[in-house]
Amino acid sequence: MNAVNFLNFSIINKIFSAFCDWVSEFFQNLHILSKTAIISFLVIIFILPGFNSIPPLDRDEARFSQASKQMLEDQNYIVIKFQEELRSKKPIGIYWLQMASASIFGKDDISSYRIPNIFASIILILFFSIFVYRISFRYFDYTISSSVAFSFFSSLVLATLLGFSIELKQAKTDTVLLMLCTIQQLIFWKIYNYGKENWNTFKHHDHIWLTRFFWLIMALGILIKGPISPLLFSVTLISICILDRFTQKEWNISWLNLLLWFQGLLIVMIITIPWFYLAWSATDGSLILDAINEDFLKKVRSGQENHWGPFGSHFLLLLLTFWPMVLLLPYAGRALLDWKQNRFTRFLISWIIPFWLILELTPTKLPHYILPVFPALILLILIGISSPPTGNQILKRINKIFRIVVLIFTFLLALAFIYVSLNFSSNIMVFLISLFLAIMIFGSMVCGNIFYLNLNKYKLAPLFGMVILAGISNIIIFSAIIPNLDKIHITPKIAQYIHSLDFKPDTIVATGYHEPSLVFSLGRDTLLLKPDETALVLIEGDNTLAIVEDRKLNQIKKTLDKFDRKVESLITIDGFNLAKGQKIKIHLLKPNQNKE
Repeated sequence: MNAVNFLNFSIINKIFSAFCDWVSEFFQNLHILSKTAIISFLVIIFILPGFNSIPPLDRDEARFSQASKQMLEDQNYIVIKFQEELRSKKPIGIYWLQMASASIFGKDDISSYRIPNIFASIILILFFSIFVYRISFRYFDYTISSSVAFSFFSSLVLATLLGFSIELKQAKTDTVLLMLCTIQQLIFWKIYNYGKENWNTFKHHDHIWLTRFFWLIMALGILIKGPISPLLFSVTLISICILDRFTQKEWNISWLNLLLWFQGLLIVMIITIPWFYLAWSATDGSLILDAINEDFLKKVRSGQENHWGPFGSHFLLLLLTFWPMVLLLPYAGRALLDWKQNRFTRFLISWIIPFWLILELTPTKLPHYILPVFPALILLILIGISSPPTGNQILKRINKIFRIVVLIFTFLLALAFIYVSLNFSSNIMVFLISLFLAIMIFGSMVCGNIFYLNLNKYKLAPLFGMVILAGISNIIIFSAIIPNLDKIHITPKIAQYIHSLDFKPDTIVATGYHEPSLVFSLGRDTLLLKPDETALVLIEGDNTLAIVEDRKLNQIKKTLDKFDRKVESLITIDGFNLAKGQKIKIHLLKPNQNKE
């Protein structure tokens, strides 16, 4: 079977093509307000599922949430701690947002700490869709209907990208960072484009307050995740100046004056320095120095926490993180061919490539690191979709091979969810739901493939089908599958059992199972100790409960035998520790009241 036959699912294509045209015909006849309401409804139902039903996830989310909870409990808004240990992971911004949310919606529910991500994603999607409309209508001279269609499509894309959806459901920094970086970069484009078109002619600044807002956004980005937002801006700035030099044959950088550097740096310092100063004073510099040495520099020098990856890892991870839009990546390649004639394309190249190269050269690799370039990739794809075919046969063949790779990966992705449902859930319904999920995942890719074949009356109809089916897939993944993988959600089982006991332990101690979700669920006073220390706590306290991983049980019993003490096993919980990638067995023990 050659590539063409593989990609032509004749019967399936006809069914999906007819369905997409029927839906498009119905949608076309609606009023613009009705269309907007439908798209808004779809965006909301695609991003909300799972934020309340998925338990606290180890390890980063639980650490962020617990640190925010402790700051709220202590009324300490400066020093970040996980239990009694300084937490030097990320600046204060995300903790302030989570504290504000938890103070309104309740500090014991993990969903309270995820709510800032919901608001950030809505702001991001709204801002990005408006920008897509304006850039399509004013810069590329598309019709109003085409501009609106691209705007709606971009909203659904952001709401359904798998990598973004995964981060959105976790109380971490990356969703808020993506919002701030995107707003920062789109404002930067407006300033840069104005400087190239108008300011060099008339020499007056029409966007002073917008420029000041740009620096404010960057300062907030620094408070969320340190150097990422200024790094993205810096490499974009350097790259765009170099690319303009290649195309214009001269250095025309007088527009840089529009950035109001002195005012901008002053705004950044006013926003960021107070917390850095107070945190330094409160911890004698430990919090800030640990953040630089233990978090930032270690990631730059070596693969931190076993997260090393070879050069090119982020590109390979796009198959997962940028799904389903990864199928359309060849259109981004088509857009790149016109970089010399198109200023906006040069800006997007400057946004993507330098930042991406830095991440690939950094030893530590995590899938969400590449998120800040996703909006630029989406914009490049939209430009490529609107561009005429190149006619290059080599590029056509590469395109077909790439589509086959994506389709094969999608098939494996569907199988992976079926496998996970079978192995990590004791509910047969989850397996049956995973079969339906596989159909939705495959259907999404079929719609994308139909777009390439150009079989529809309404050209963009299959793409809307692709992202809507991807959105339905996300709903299933985050509301029906992940929350019901009971074999990996060990902490909720432990917490549920402890809360059901007819006595309340004075002390809870854990050994061998030191996941942060345990502290978040049971309280900051939960002791995470070594086996010998756990045994001593059991000896000294009658109303003590111990959470013991099976591998540590014999060591504890040996220590207890030395003191002629016995313990009673209340329950044994089997599961799989996803953070460590291993099967585990948890014993809940309490001292035997009949001392021998």
